[in-house]
Amino acid sequence: MIGAHAFDDDSEVPTQLLSDLSESVDSLADRITTAIQQQVRSYAGPAAGRRRWLIGMAIQSAARHFFEMAQGRPASVRKVDDLFAKMGHGEATDGQTIEPIMAALGIAILMAWDEIRAAAVAHDTSAAVLSQLSELLHTEADHLRAQVRTGYEAGLRTRRAETARPQDELLDALLTRSRASDLGALARRARWPLPDEILVAQVRRRAEGPAPWVGLPVLVSMSRDPQAVVVAATLCDQFLDALAADDDLVQATISWPVPPSEATDAHRWGRRALDLARRGVLPDDKVLDCTDYRTELWLHADPTLRRQLCQDLLPPLLAETPNSREILSETLLAWLETRESAPAIAARLDVHPQTVRYRWKRINELFGDALHDPDLVVQLTMLLKASVPMWKAGDQSDFERFQAETD
Repeated sequence: MIGAHAFDDDSEVPTQLLSDLSESVDSLADRITTAIQQQVRSYAGPAAGRRRWLIGMAIQSAARHFFEMAQGRPASVRKVDDLFAKMGHGEATDGQTIEPIMAALGIAILMAWDEIRAAAVAHDTSAAVLSQLSELLHTEADHLRAQVRTGYEAGLRTRRAETARPQDELLDALLTRSRASDLGALARRARWPLPDEILVAQVRRRAEGPAPWVGLPVLVSMSRDPQAVVVAATLCDQFLDALAADDDLVQATISWPVPPSEATDAHRWGRRALDLARRGVLPDDKVLDCTDYRTELWLHADPTLRRQLCQDLLPPLLAETPNSREILSETLLAWLETRESAPAIAARLDVHPQTVRYRWKRINELFGDALHDPDLVVQLTMLLKASVPMWKAGDQSDFERFQAETD
């Protein structure tokens, strides 16, 4: 804060200037308060309301303290510090961001400086004194901002402590489909307005840095691995931007928008997507949007059924050598998906058309007339679409199971 000796000994002490400015504090505070309420939407309110009174009181206290210290008078700093820290604390506990109060402080400093400069010109004040007044004012402003930040951070801790348990209860109810009839009441207790649609993310990250969703109204499970994060669908872009900018992110999945009643399903899809990425079925991207992989998630919804169908429908392929299995299954899937000619399939697989013809001859030897059965063709298409990526990623369990059952 400003010391008792505000000016250098060789500078003219502007006693009358500071005295006149001190007498105009009430008028200045009123004008600044009006400007803040007009320019900062969060602080708009009636001219005689409590919010206006609080803003005006804070400005008056800070201004009087500034002019008293500038004149070398002893003044208690604690009262002003406590006032601005409490204002920051109140913003946080009310669920507001820190930006509005910082914007209000910026308006107050600019208007205060305009007042000081105009008065200095009227009093024919030297440039040296005016420069020192500017330095004192901005030092005071930086100190007040620091008090607001200190109070705001304390308020965030208070709010988190007050809402942590209710938010945990709400998140658990969403992810486990328990207490479905209580969601509205749980959301009110958690101070988390329940949106019409939500996104459910699974996030794995290193613990070094702050969470990427700081500042966003999310529900997060700190005890789960991976962490489950629920966010309003309207905040999708902001949440994805936060994930993309997170240097400590290992991998994350995010669901498509669902109503809160389907959060359990979205939670399951995300965990499945992480597992499929680990197994090489899905890309090893840092952020996987489940919307892009709905078919894969559906096909892998029941691993036991996929394994059983594989043993029932694909014995001809499973009995082939590893290299033959890979090239024949890839070629058969390409044909099932496209029904194209040999040259078109060759272009898709990046091989010679004659190679496709050789492979197709072998496929016909293995499956024969079965490939003319529409129901079987549908089953083979879905089964190979689910299985081929696994096989190509190195999963040999289907072949090992086949060998164990045929030995």
